[in-house]
Order: sequence, then C-alpha cells, then structure tokens
Amino acid sequence: MKEIIAYTDGSAVVSGENKGRGGFGIYFPDFYGKPKGIHIGYQHTKTGRTEQLALLYAIRSFNHSHKERVTLKVYSDSQYVVKSFTDKRLEKWKSNGWQNSSGNVKNRDLWEKILLELKLRPFLTLDMNWIKAHQLDKEKNPVAKAYLMQDPHIVGNAMADKLADRWRGTSFEDLKTDL
Repeated sequence: MKEIIAYTDGSAVVSGENKGRGGFGIYFPDFYGKPKGIHIGYQHTKTGRTEQLALLYAIRSFNHSHKERVTLKVYSDSQYVVKSFTDKRLEKWKSNGWQNSSGNVKNRDLWEKILLELKLRPFLTLDMNWIKAHQLDKEKNPVAKAYLMQDPHIVGNAMADKLADRWRGTSFEDLKTDL
C-alpha cells in the first residue's frame, strides 16, 4: 500500500481590520513523485473551519476513480481535527445526532463533507497525526533552529503554515466566501 504524507494547516484573523479572513494550506512533499502545495483564502471564516477545510481538500486531492490503495498520513497542528479521528469523536457525534457535551457540534457541515469524501474513496485510509505548531517560528537560537530544520515533519508543518497564510496578499474580493 502506498503512503502519501500531507501537512495541513488553517489560519484566520480573530480581531482587527482583517477579522474573519483566513485560509488553509496543504503541503505534500511527495505527491506521486512531485511536491504539491494547495492554498485557498476565505473572506469570512474561523480557524477551526480552515483546519477542517485543509483536511477536506487533502482528501479531495485523490480522484474518485483512483484504484491503488493509499494511506493518507496527515500531520496537523489542530488537536481538534486530529482527535476527532483518533479519539473517534466523529463516530460518537454522528451516533448522538451531531451533539457533544456542549450542544451542537461546530462545523457539522464540514465534518459531513469530510466523511462523505472518505466514503467516496474506499481505497483511501486516513492516518491522522498531531504535530506541534510553529516550532521554527518560535525558535530564536540559530543552532537549535538548524537542528529543527533537519526534521521533515517540522519543515512540512512550516510549509503548510506558509501556504495557509498566502491569502494575506489577496484582495478581499478575490477571497472565497465559503465552501
């Protein structure tokens, strides 16, 4: 079974002049022989939605008619997204009528789209993994930063983060309204 690695990240502004603008980034270091990056910006969104959108578009990167079995190994810095799979929260929410201990599950529309896209791709096995965010950005010591740069997962996460922020150079009118 082939394994494809994807690093996903979402970003949104929570205050100020650009409040509500955001986007996501996906970085595939080796998507069938080539690196691949995807990014889309949105006018009105939140970080949780962009994190989910990154996963949704990573799954959608695989054509429905694909025949070869593939494990999509996703690295995300969103514990919410990762634990929704690893802790089987999605299964629990779905069986509880999309309710959790706080009430209605947030962004149910995106969770349902993610589950549908997975169902449409029976050849695809999802392997969700959490990675600490912004490790390169936070490290000020050049020797320690050089050491971190040797870890392909830290670099992959940084690439997804940069892609997630590419919307910042886009005019408001050119950003998508929502999925």
